[in-house]
Amino acid sequence: MNLASDLERHAAERPAHAAVLFEGRRLSYAELDAAASRLAQGLRTRGIAAGDRVALYLPNIPAYLVAYYAAQKLGAITVSINAVFRSAEVEFLLADSGARVVFTVAELVPFVPPVRGGRTPALEQVVVCEGEAPAGGARLEAWSAGFEPSFAGVDCAPETPAALLYSSGTTGFPKGVTLTQSNIASNIASAARCSGYRPDDRLAAFLPLFHVYGQNYIMNAAVHAGATLALFRRYVPEQVLEAVGRERITMFFGVPTIFIGLLAMDLGRYDLSSIRYEMSAAATMPEEISRRWTERFGRRVYEGYGLTECSPFACYNDLVEHRFGSVGRAIEGFELA
Repeated sequence: MNLASDLERHAAERPAHAAVLFEGRRLSYAELDAAASRLAQGLRTRGIAAGDRVALYLPNIPAYLVAYYAAQKLGAITVSINAVFRSAEVEFLLADSGARVVFTVAELVPFVPPVRGGRTPALEQVVVCEGEAPAGGARLEAWSAGFEPSFAGVDCAPETPAALLYSSGTTGFPKGVTLTQSNIASNIASAARCSGYRPDDRLAAFLPLFHVYGQNYIMNAAVHAGATLALFRRYVPEQVLEAVGRERITMFFGVPTIFIGLLAMDLGRYDLSSIRYEMSAAATMPEEISRRWTERFGRRVYEGYGLTECSPFACYNDLVEHRFGSVGRAIEGFELA
């Protein structure tokens, strides 16, 4: 198995279908798979192989998906680094993970420690995906140039580590959480089934892809279903709301504070008629907010509960009976004790 197989399947079956919409640009499934394939070959040429750590210190830009699926095609392990972290945190995560290469953008390069430094001896290369590369750095385009647009992902055992995400847990000190191919594949299939993703759906993806909610429940599950990601660098309410009408976004994912903020806004000037589904996760949704949303829009806000260690989905409110104030029922493969 390989997490990139969903991307490869849709690139073959529906090559022209939009995979990503971003700042006026459109990336089809065929284009996304070709970009990931070329980069996978570029990584392999530079010695990156199955089990190696590939760090993603990136905002929400299309290159995130390219680098993520390129690493997955090789059986490498993606290491997600919060894009708001700065020097001390970045150095710690790169050292702790043993990442050999880090993908980033020019504005974040100053916070990346020196390659083969005292604390990061495994780090060999910094690859810049947006902006100018510093002296000694490399550009994403250069690492991808000259390679074939097709590269099939290696076959991985279900228990093979696929991703390393860091969770602060209850202590505030980052802890690495290793998720396997099977962990992620089974969880994104459950996410797509419970939320009812369809190929014609367009998912608002403004939550950070370095977080397990954005990375698995939204990004990976959307690619699993062959849907389209409407990608945003960050959550700016006016920009997102205008894009809903312009791009006909159908699924909206947030956290409770976002729904609280939206309820306080005058939304009358925005065309939100395309939205058919809303979901909240990552924090407890106040029952009052959930009720107010339902009263105002006539739709309930579905809720998910889980942990980074769960990939992250464990409970869903609900396929059978929505209850205000509940985290819902355990999904398939999980038991509540």
